[in-house]
Amino acid sequence: MVTEVRIEGGNLSGTVVEDVPGGQVLGAGFNPLIHSMFPAQNVFLDKAIGLNFEHILNGAARDKGINQFMPRRDRCSIRRLGEAAVSVLHAAEDSTWGIESEMRYALSGGDAIDLTFSACAREERFPLGYVAFMWASYMNRTRERRIHFYGEVDGQEGWVSFGDETPGGFETGTVSAAGVPDLPYEEGAETLNVIENARKKFVYPFYYGLVDGDGRLETTDDTMVYVMMFDQRDPVRFAMWNFHRDVRGQPDPHSPAWDWQFVIRNPVAGRQYGYRARVVYKPFAGCEDVAGEYQRWCAELARKDGWDG
Repeated sequence: MVTEVRIEGGNLSGTVVEDVPGGQVLGAGFNPLIHSMFPAQNVFLDKAIGLNFEHILNGAARDKGINQFMPRRDRCSIRRLGEAAVSVLHAAEDSTWGIESEMRYALSGGDAIDLTFSACAREERFPLGYVAFMWASYMNRTRERRIHFYGEVDGQEGWVSFGDETPGGFETGTVSAAGVPDLPYEEGAETLNVIENARKKFVYPFYYGLVDGDGRLETTDDTMVYVMMFDQRDPVRFAMWNFHRDVRGQPDPHSPAWDWQFVIRNPVAGRQYGYRARVVYKPFAGCEDVAGEYQRWCAELARKDGWDG
């Protein structure tokens, strides 16, 4: 059984691993991911996995016990698709949720990773009318914990940061698109990744965070940008958490979790759903350059006929 595949493409290289169940189960994804500018520095925590399919959620109290970490714990398989691409598959018969899914990772040249996700539920088990899939990336050495996006704060539009300091600590949680209805949940359900931030919403489906390229915070001329962008708006949700702690036992602002979700509303058993995303990791040149990356990718997608499937 294949448990890891190394791939290379453009300025990026890495290994997609399947963490074999036992002990702390970390799931499947990148460990490590390396940019050629900093060949000794993993973008993600060495003891974690990046771009990792972590949760499936439905807001139902009866399913509280399986609303966290089941994609990590369920059996999956890794398949090489070429020198620069790999897929992680979950078969329906091995899925606690009865969901067949595939995530394809492709190092598409330059500084980009292209992701293609597809899923098909084989069972009707979504009483509140949705299923949400969540991915996590535990970052190694960021400049700050915050993510940034173009969105709204209390209805005022502009560039927004999420993860800001607050009187009680700092922001964490989930950010949904402006104008999209909140997800419902039952009393007694697992709501950690369901409830949306009430004040901050995104307008365009991309966000970015700043990374210390060489992992040494005292150097200031090596800031990299980590961009997550998506081909759909309303089904996507951003998330930022900060579970990793420093040597003092405090949340480490330089090792946040930069996450995202894909929500299917009114899912129909037997029907295929999916989305495409792109990760860009390169030297930071300002927020407008990030917006330019998103616009260029949208134009690239527009030139394609449907999915690359």
